[in-house]
Amino acid sequence: MHDPYGPNVMQIRCQATRVIRGTIPQQVRRELMAAVKAGGLGRLKKDGLKPEIFFHPDHLHGAVERQKAEAMYSVKCIATVMASPAQVREGLEAAGVDVLEYAKAEVASMKGASGE
Repeated sequence: MHDPYGPNVMQIRCQATRVIRGTIPQQVRRELMAAVKAGGLGRLKKDGLKPEIFFHPDHLHGAVERQKAEAMYSVKCIATVMASPAQVREGLEAAGVDVLEYAKAEVASMKGASGE
């Protein structure tokens, strides 16, 4: 049996999603984009702090959630270094995150880390 896609595409199809944070070799990008055009992969474009995601076509919702989580992580990293609380809130809202749910999750994770 011959796979219609190359090894990079098959790896993403097996893993369900792949986050692209930087540049990738042109040959690999061509292979992935050809698979997207053929319907073998899906792709979410980079949007601000949201990274580019290639995903198995059956895992669109998981890819969207992964992209949001990656954007939220980026906002959190930037916020811990240099942002005011108002800027953090704006960044979360721009990434489509519910600010109240985010705050609740942060409190819960801090309680869990302290052993309470």
